[in-house]
Order: sequence, then structure tokens, then C-alpha cells
Amino acid sequence: MNDTPYYKARMRASKKDAAFESRLSTSAVIGIGTTRLYQIERGIRLPHEDEVMIMAKEYDAPELVEYYCKHVCAIGAYCKKDKD
Repeated sequence: MNDTPYYKARMRASKKDAAFESRLSTSAVIGIGTTRLYQIERGIRLPHEDEVMIMAKEYDAPELVEYYCKHVCAIGAYCKKDKD
């Protein structure tokens, strides 16, 4: 399943920069190992905050930060619950 926002953001970034076409070359750019990147993109593991920030910056995908805050971060979930 490659429909996570992290995978989609990398694929969008790959249209502007060929370095993001493969996990191997992406890993050299963003400093996240290929296995870890695979696990994040497949939804097997959750990314750490710093990994999200790096991906958002390098992929030019600020929506990753918002997604993480809304769906992964415990503080974001708490704040969302307060609004409901």
C-alpha cells in the first residue's frame, strides 16, 4: 500500500527532482535509511517528528507536518479533541 502521504509527497517531489525517484537516492538526500523510509511509506512504522520535518522540507511538502500533527502526534490529537 503506497498511498501514505509520505509516499505521495516523495512521488510529487520526484517530478521536479529525479533524486526522489527511488528510495535509495532519496535516502542519500534526506538521511533516512532505505529500510526505514520503506517502513514509513508503507505505513508499517510511524515517522519521528524530525523525519517528518526533513521530508516536508526536502519534498517541499508542508502538508506532511499538518498531517503528522493531526493524525500521529498525541498533542495534536488532544487539541483536536478539545475542538470537537
